[in-house]
Amino acid sequence: MRKMLATYSLRKLVNTLVEASLSSPSLAEMVHHHLDVSWTVPRVPTLYPFYRVSDGAVVYWELFVTDHRGYGPLLYQRALALLTIGINGALATPDDEAQAHKLFPARAFRTCPDCHAPFPSWLDYYGHTKIDHLLDHQREFL
Repeated sequence: MRKMLATYSLRKLVNTLVEASLSSPSLAEMVHHHLDVSWTVPRVPTLYPFYRVSDGAVVYWELFVTDHRGYGPLLYQRALALLTIGINGALATPDDEAQAHKLFPARAFRTCPDCHAPFPSWLDYYGHTKIDHLLDHQREFL
């Protein structure tokens, strides 16, 4: 899939992917292995920088950022870290999370929407939502 992508849309995509990984299989789980997410700024000034999701042999996504000049490089590094976690879901590596912690210092990765507890790790947050609030969600259907 190729998509021209404005930065506002990129942020919405990142949030959607990370949230979707809580309720459905991640893209990596669907293809059964960890995917590589890269951010590339071409040397040719007329070309757009892009995010690429691939497995080394196949490129699954190329997302071109059309308004990159208005934002600093830190925004794109943060998006890269969160996209990696969102795309790989439960297959995110400790290195992926370490990179996110480095880019978001002193900030909780996620806050539980039910009890507002902060979590420094995606896996901790995922486990909390699936285990600690399991009975709460089951009561909704009783």
